[in-house]
Amino acid sequence: MSIKPNYTDEELLQLMSGDDQEAFTMIYDRYWQELFVTAAKALRSRQEAEDVVQDVFFSLWRRRKEIAIEESLSAYLHTSIRYKAIHYIEKNITRRDYLALFTEVVAGTIPPSADVQLQLKEVQEAIWETVARMPPKMQEVYHLSRREHLSHREIAEKMGISVKTVKKHSQRAVQLLKTALNYHTTAVSILVFYFFV
Repeated sequence: MSIKPNYTDEELLQLMSGDDQEAFTMIYDRYWQELFVTAAKALRSRQEAEDVVQDVFFSLWRRRKEIAIEESLSAYLHTSIRYKAIHYIEKNITRRDYLALFTEVVAGTIPPSADVQLQLKEVQEAIWETVARMPPKMQEVYHLSRREHLSHREIAEKMGISVKTVKKHSQRAVQLLKTALNYHTTAVSILVFYFFV
């Protein structure tokens, strides 16, 4: 049976629960673009947004037989995207782009509410304090990597040390930042939800 474009989400979900791939494809085509835009707004990366959207659709197909959507399918998918994005950012918070995002918010480029501003200020201070406590060479590696965006090889040449040493400093810096930021995951979540508004 051919599926008509005017089928409702509920009808498509019913068909999909019976292993109808055409129904799944129609849901995918109906919602992919808007979910991608939502994910890209928070993650600031096309590739990462695509990965998060693919994960959500993969989960929808994998759970097609037992899934019970009480709200609308659209609301369900957007909520799934939010949680996937939060998880992704929390997992990758020490990456350059997300640290830059915190700096941008705190600097006032994006004017969040007073509560968000306070939470983000605490996160930024935790980052600064952690970097300030790093040994001088580790601190230099961190700054060259995160602020000047140099590769490990370029940093090694600039500092006159081996690439292996640069990697060790970089990995240790990331570990220290992750430990410091584990206490501020609420702020990360608030930031992501702020971007979805």
